[in-house]
Amino acid sequence: MRVLLDEMLPIGLRDFLPEHDVATAAYVGLAGISNGEMLRRAAGAGFSVIITLDRGIPHQQDLNQYGIGLVLVPHNDLDRIRPYVDALRDAVDRVAPGSVVHVRAQASASSSSNHSSR
Repeated sequence: MRVLLDEMLPIGLRDFLPEHDVATAAYVGLAGISNGEMLRRAAGAGFSVIITLDRGIPHQQDLNQYGIGLVLVPHNDLDRIRPYVDALRDAVDRVAPGSVVHVRAQASASSSSNHSSR
C-alpha cells in the first residue's frame, strides 16, 4: 500500500512501516500546497493513506471525494511515537478510503479509533 507522510512528519516514521511503500510529501513534491490540492495529487499518484498531524483536514475536506484514508497522529516526535507503533501500523492497515483513524498516545490495542469523515 502507498502511504504518504504529510510534511510535518519525520522521514524516520517510514522505518515503522516497512511493509508499505512510504514516501514523504517533500519527496513526491507535495509539500507547501493546500490540503485539497495535496489530497487530489496524492490520490492521482496512487496513495491510499495519508498520515498527518493536521486535525483540520477531515473537517475541511471530503475524503470520500479522493478515496484516501487519513491516519491522524498526535505528534511528530519519533521517540513519542515509538511506544504505540503497533497502533499506528494497525491504523494504516485498517483505515478505509474516505475515513479517518485517530492514533492515540497509549501503548494498548485500543489506542486507535475509527471515524468516518462524513
